[in-house]
Amino acid sequence: MPVSERDEEFLAKCATIIGVESIAPHDDFFGVGGDSLDAAEISEMLAAETGREVGMETVLGSPTFADMLASLRG
Repeated sequence: MPVSERDEEFLAKCATIIGVESIAPHDDFFGVGGDSLDAAEISEMLAAETGREVGMETVLGSPTFADMLASLRG
């Protein structure tokens, strides 16, 4: 599945928040070093970008970043 430019930007921002060089869509949040503080920051970033409330459960409950993006679209 091709990754859109918007998704690439999201992944790059998540990588910066977590402190890794890059993240692929099918990487696991915890597998790349994410923790609850990162989840809170990503939730805040998503809320600011989408204009709607995005709870930490969206981040923590998604096995991969692709799943996280899919839940935001659904």
